Amino acid sequence: MQDDAGFYAPLQYQPHWYWLGLGIVGIVGAWYAWMLWPARKKRTAERQVPMTDLETLRSACLAAINTTAEDADAGRMAVRDAHQRLSFLVREFAGTATGLPVTSMTLEDLRSQGLDGLARGIAQIYPGEFAAVPVHPVRQSAEAARQVVTGWN
Repeated sequence: MQDDAGFYAPLQYQPHWYWLGLGIVGIVGAWYAWMLWPARKKRTAERQVPMTDLETLRSACLAAINTTAEDADAGRMAVRDAHQRLSFLVREFAGTATGLPVTSMTLEDLRSQGLDGLARGIAQIYPGEFAAVPVHPVRQSAEAARQVVTGWN
């Protein structure tokens, strides 16, 4: 209403805008809850990996290690590729045995998880993987990989 001084009182918002705003905030909150809830369930399900038969896993990994070493000795596989394959095989074996994401862990991560033997074995294979010129032959890395796999409890 206009008074004598020409002042207009502020207009009041309609109540439906208040409820519409609360509804939008509620919808956004429900959307975030819906998006994050399945991820939380999925992570807990991933951690509960069923234990596989260790001897079957061990024999399959040893066979793959032997095949990789034979392929490198015969020249069917590059030396660096063979070292990388051996590292991956050992990590895949340990990851399947423990249920941990071992293939993406650093040596420090492996040690912090109590996998010191695996970290030592991987460290022996690293020079062949990452040096400009492989420091030692594939046979030596294959032997380090076999020791890790056969010594696994």
